[in-house]
Amino acid sequence: MGESNIVVVGGSGFYGRYVVADLLRRPDVRVTVVSRRPPQPPFPSDRVHWVAGDRDAPERLGELLGDAAAIVHCAGPFQALAGPGSHPLGPLRAAVSAGVPYVDICEDRSFLRAAAAVAGTATAPVLTGASVVPGLQALIVHDLANGMDRVDGVLCCAAPDTRRHRGPAMFEAMMHGAGLPFTAPRGGVPTVVHGWSEPEWTLFPPPVGRRLVHQVYEMADLDVLADLCGARTIAFKAGTEFTSVNRALGLFATLRARTGRPRGTRHWTPVVRAASWLVGRFGDEAGGFTVTVSGRRDGRPVTRRLGMTARRDGGRIPSLLAGIAVDHLLTGRLPTPGLVPLHSWLTPHELRTALRDRGIDLWRRDDEDDWRPWEE
Repeated sequence: MGESNIVVVGGSGFYGRYVVADLLRRPDVRVTVVSRRPPQPPFPSDRVHWVAGDRDAPERLGELLGDAAAIVHCAGPFQALAGPGSHPLGPLRAAVSAGVPYVDICEDRSFLRAAAAVAGTATAPVLTGASVVPGLQALIVHDLANGMDRVDGVLCCAAPDTRRHRGPAMFEAMMHGAGLPFTAPRGGVPTVVHGWSEPEWTLFPPPVGRRLVHQVYEMADLDVLADLCGARTIAFKAGTEFTSVNRALGLFATLRARTGRPRGTRHWTPVVRAASWLVGRFGDEAGGFTVTVSGRRDGRPVTRRLGMTARRDGGRIPSLLAGIAVDHLLTGRLPTPGLVPLHSWLTPHELRTALRDRGIDLWRRDDEDDWRPWEE
C-alpha cells in the first residue's frame, strides 16, 4: 500500500509544524505543506513537500487535492470572514468541491458557524474545531457530564507554554479580541462580557501549578457547549506563567472596553509578539489544560475535573486533536459525510489513549481533592 498524502495548509506556522510532526508519526503518510513561504527551518524529513499557496485561493488548493487523503487547515487567524476573497474558508471550500475529508484547528465562533453552512453539501467528513476549543472541550465535557441531571457550569482553562515563540496569527487574534464585548451565559443569563476580563486564580496539574487566568475572547465553545449540555455558565480562560503579563493584557482590555480605543489592534501585533519572545527566553516549556464541569446528580452538587499537561512543548496541545482525527480518517473510523459532531467521534478511552501515546499526562480531580493521575 502506498503512502497517503495529507495536505496541510499553513503547515509552516507554529501549530501547523506540530500537526505535520504528528502526522509523520505514521510511516504510511507523506505531507504536502501549503504556505506562502518555504518552511524555516526546513522539515527534517523527505516525506514533507512544500508547495507555494494561500488559504484565500480555493481554486489553487483544489489543484493540490487530486491524490489527497485529507486536508488540514492550520492557517489562522480564522476571524477574518468579511471582505473580498474567500479568506479562511478557502481550504474548506476546496475540500468540499473535491470531495476530500477536511479537518481544521479553528477556535473562532463565527468561523464555525460559517463552516457549518459550507459543510452542508460535503460528501466527505468535515471536522471543524479540532483544537482545544471547542474540540477537546466537547469530548471531555461529554464524558465528565455523563450521569449528571443537569450541568450548571463549564470552566475550561489553558496554561500555554511561553518558551516557544508563536506566529503572528495567534497574536493578531489575541489582540483583536482584547476588550471586545460578546455575550456569554452566566448563571443562565445571557451576559455581556469582554475579552481578557474576569481574572481568577486556578490550579493546574503538575508541573504547571497555580496561574492567573482571564476570560478569553469570543470563541466557539459558547455555541458548542451550550448545544451539548445546556450549561448555565460557560467560560474559557487562559494565562501565561508570568502574572505581570496577564495583568498587563487585562488592563489593556479594560481600557479598550471602556474607551473603545484603539479600534484596530493589528499594528500592535509586532510589538506584543516581540515582547512575548523576550519574556519567553525566561519561560518554561510546560503547558496544560483543564476542564471543570459542575452540576447536579440525584439532587446533590457534584464537580468533576480533568486535566492534561505536557512537560515539554506545551504549545502542541491545541494541535493534537487534528493528528488524532487524521489517524481516524486513514483507518476508516471517521466515515460520516458532512459535519462531524465534535463530541461523538472519539470515545473517552480512545481520546485518553491517543493523548498518552503523544506524551500527555492526564489528571483528575473530584470536588475539592488535589490533582491525581488519571487511572483507567
